[in-house]
Amino acid sequence: SSGIKAEYWEFQTFQHYYKRNNLRLAMFSGGKCILAPMVRVGGLPFRLTCLQYGADIVYAEEIIAQRLLESTLVHNKDLGTTDFLDECGSVCFRTCPSERDRVVFQMGVSDPEVAVRAAKMIQPYVAGIDVNMGCPKSYSIKGNMGAALLTQPDLIRDILTALVKHSTVPITAKIRILPEEEATLSLCRVIESTGVAALTVHGRTASTRSSAPCNYDIVKRIKKELSIPVILNGASLDVTCRSEVEDVISRTGVDGIMIARAAWANPGVFSREPVPAKTAAETFLKRCIDYECPLNILKYTIGKLRGLFTTTDGCLQVTRHIEPRLIYQHFGLGEYYDKVTEGRVSIQDEFQRNKRQKLGEGHILLKEELTPTILQTFRSAVAPRQILNQWLIANGFSEPTYSTVEHNRIFTGYLKIDNDTFVMEGDFKNKRTAIQAVAYAYCMKHHIELRHYKTGPKSNR
Repeated sequence: SSGIKAEYWEFQTFQHYYKRNNLRLAMFSGGKCILAPMVRVGGLPFRLTCLQYGADIVYAEEIIAQRLLESTLVHNKDLGTTDFLDECGSVCFRTCPSERDRVVFQMGVSDPEVAVRAAKMIQPYVAGIDVNMGCPKSYSIKGNMGAALLTQPDLIRDILTALVKHSTVPITAKIRILPEEEATLSLCRVIESTGVAALTVHGRTASTRSSAPCNYDIVKRIKKELSIPVILNGASLDVTCRSEVEDVISRTGVDGIMIARAAWANPGVFSREPVPAKTAAETFLKRCIDYECPLNILKYTIGKLRGLFTTTDGCLQVTRHIEPRLIYQHFGLGEYYDKVTEGRVSIQDEFQRNKRQKLGEGHILLKEELTPTILQTFRSAVAPRQILNQWLIANGFSEPTYSTVEHNRIFTGYLKIDNDTFVMEGDFKNKRTAIQAVAYAYCMKHHIELRHYKTGPKSNR
């Protein structure tokens, strides 16, 4: 009896594994047309736009696993989204039910334990998890992530095996080819042995420029060698529409194509029917309003969307604005922006208000708008700190002292004058900028000329 039960449960376990594995493989099979992960571009508005025009799967931009673990999960009722906010209140990752079964979260990671912890945190909200093993950027390489993993097959095996074992969603990997073909094939076999659901291969080495042609031959050989789905990345030079995607799939035999630059130029590339670039760009702008796209991401993305600008100067004239509404108004979406955002409470604003309350405890809080032009003056020989120091001494104040507090590589500047301590609201990437910012804000508050200092009676602080 016990033997029959054991055989029964073994059969049931096998059936469950077989069914789950088949579902995982099916997700990436059948000529899929996929949005590639793109830093600063692949946020929720862009992913939803691509899905609307026919993308089968969308990969989110790479998020460092440790950053995700340090984030706070918030259910954003105003937007209907699930947000992961970092310590500064910035959106680390945002998703919504509309993409839940088609979005893949890509992580940058170099430690199996960290990878598993991050996967358990994110897997209830995504359809799959990908490990970035091809990014050649310095921040990835220095962290032993991205392309740095390509020469560490044992570490790759440990990370992927741990993820496959502990995850409830499909795990995939994304690599670049190595200079030697046999080394590339050997690495691919290692990755397949971990049980991943699919492998994406960028047909260039980590040092090859994006303007160089994609190496289709090695990708074709990888596809013949492996039994799991193989997705091609790097074909944007040859792809401008869906029919060309299908042509490349036919020529290479891969299970799908991952598109980056061609999608950035026109998200309508996924559609089986021609979509004017301007129409797709306007759809993206509406999604940006719907889902509160951060201003810096909005500016960065629209710079390369075809159909919005005819000249570089035209792009610069729009992206110089520091108010989102002015940008949307330029494209005739001012009224849409007002209608959608009326009564909306920004989750970032609420986070910053709480932060201001904490900063203001025992300090005098300073707030000042810092444009790129103003930030540039911080690097000049006569910067705000130097001017303020001279002004304070000339007007009978004691010499000021400056300090910074760092958290997760973000700095806050403090200024102490006599018995008063001032703090500048804002998040700065280095100590120098944080200190110059608090000096600048103090000068603005007390109407101190930044071109030269003036002597006179003590100001009323």
